[in-house]
Amino acid sequence: MRHSFQVDLRGVVDLLSSHLYSSPDVYLRELVQNSVDAISARGSDGVGAAVVIECHERPGAAPVLSVEDDGVGLTVAEVHELLATIGSSSKRDALFAPGIDYLGRFGIGLLACFLVSDEIRVVTRSVRGGAGVSWQGRSDGTYELRELPDGEGRRTPGTTVWLTARPGLEDHLRPDTVRALVQRYAGLLAQPIVLRTAEGSERMAGRVLPWLGQDRDGLLEWGHQEFGERFLDAVPLELPAAGLTGVAFVHPESPSPASRQRHRVHLKRMLLSDAVDGLLPEWAFFVRAVVDTSALQPLASREGLYEDATLAAVRDGLGAALRSWLTTVAEHEPTRLQALVRVHALALKSLAVHDDELLRLFSPWLPVETNQGRMTLTELTRRGRVRYAATKEDFSQMAQVATAEGICLVNAGYTYDEDLLLRLPDLVPGVEVEHVEPEDLAAVLAPVAGGDQVAAAALAGRARPVLLSFDCDVDVRSFSPESLPCLYTAGDAARFTREVGETAQVAGAFWGPLLSHLQTPGPGRREAQLVLNWRHPVVRQLAGPVGDGALRTAVEVLYLQALLMGRHPLRGQETTLLSGALGRLVEGSLGGTE
Repeated sequence: MRHSFQVDLRGVVDLLSSHLYSSPDVYLRELVQNSVDAISARGSDGVGAAVVIECHERPGAAPVLSVEDDGVGLTVAEVHELLATIGSSSKRDALFAPGIDYLGRFGIGLLACFLVSDEIRVVTRSVRGGAGVSWQGRSDGTYELRELPDGEGRRTPGTTVWLTARPGLEDHLRPDTVRALVQRYAGLLAQPIVLRTAEGSERMAGRVLPWLGQDRDGLLEWGHQEFGERFLDAVPLELPAAGLTGVAFVHPESPSPASRQRHRVHLKRMLLSDAVDGLLPEWAFFVRAVVDTSALQPLASREGLYEDATLAAVRDGLGAALRSWLTTVAEHEPTRLQALVRVHALALKSLAVHDDELLRLFSPWLPVETNQGRMTLTELTRRGRVRYAATKEDFSQMAQVATAEGICLVNAGYTYDEDLLLRLPDLVPGVEVEHVEPEDLAAVLAPVAGGDQVAAAALAGRARPVLLSFDCDVDVRSFSPESLPCLYTAGDAARFTREVGETAQVAGAFWGPLLSHLQTPGPGRREAQLVLNWRHPVVRQLAGPVGDGALRTAVEVLYLQALLMGRHPLRGQETTLLSGALGRLVEGSLGGTE
């Protein structure tokens, strides 16, 4: 036996308020949308007709709101079909004129009124003739419908919707709130909207789009009024194929690339949302757009955009418009571009990585961090070979020595920097780009010269056993600065071993032994290395007649010092070593045997 589903309307309303709509305030948007569509369906007879919203204040009783239009209205059959059937849409029904550009698309808009009212009353009369109709729906899922005798209800075609505020939601139907909601959602509609209150009538909407015909200063001033921010710049947007116009405002501060996009989108002049995602490419996180379009499709909630081929094309088109603007600014207004780079270098780098022309245009201004200060890509290439550390950790290990040795080293541990550096040979023919690791730098440090070689080799031989349990080799070199006694270098394999060791210490009884197994040195693995600086007086002293105990303590302390200077977290074994070595140093200073 076949049965029909039963709909719990109160449960549906709860779902709408919790998951579909962001706020009960959307009820007014849905009512205005329905009224505008009903007027549009009348064609030329509806031109210039206004939507009339009236706030009825009743002392001691809940406020009432009415929304009236001179649209096509509904017959008795249409009321049954369109008001009492959840999910039915007048815009898809042959009852309404085909080919008309309606604001709405989904047949659940009237349900939004149940977010603020337990009862909806609709009084309507159809342009197709017939009696007037009164429909009264309740949030418990019941409704009443009756045909009205002549002289009762509306005398002319159109529809009036009445709402009575639910307890606790009275403010949503009061004049100040209603006025703000009309301005927010429908303030840009070409359709006239009249708001009537106890204070009188005021005409709202019917304005031109505020960004049309504005110069840069005018756009920035309007943006400040709308969003309360002094934006850095403003970019006019126009995609005629998508019926889109608008403006992109450049944020005055750099947001996180992972931050949620918050663009204001109007569909056919009706506000969709102030926080629409996916309108612009991901790299355009440095701007906030305000647009009006007639081509994009809304989600059922009318608070987001449906992801389809049209949206993808619009996104690409807006991205191309922003790139074109950046190109023009770079070519003709370098000072303006410099101001943009100071704030939004990361976003511009993300563009230049994938675009040869933009890389060429932006290179004089895109900055990178080096051990010799902040430089632009152009300044960097003029210095000859470009050497870079791929991570911030590697850079911190090498920066001091590289500076003393006169080597310019780039910290490419920031997003996009390594990719940009690797693109430089394509931009500047003849430029060499070299990835430098700590052990590479240690390899080019000068060996100990002359008659000191034997003593340096002997020191390295005595020191190696001290650090054997830490998988760290020891070498002695001569390098600057003389104030730096040692340098710890570790390649990827050695760093991986350290990280696994740190994890194994806090892992449980099952995972700990497995992780420790991974620390076993593989064939050909490059070990970590402690490079002692022969120019430092302490290192030279250690090469003299120093007892084994004192040498061991000194090498352990130098090892720990090098780890801390390189910003390497100490493992448990090294923390224990720190306590022991410091203890022996204190004993020695107090007259101990070593």
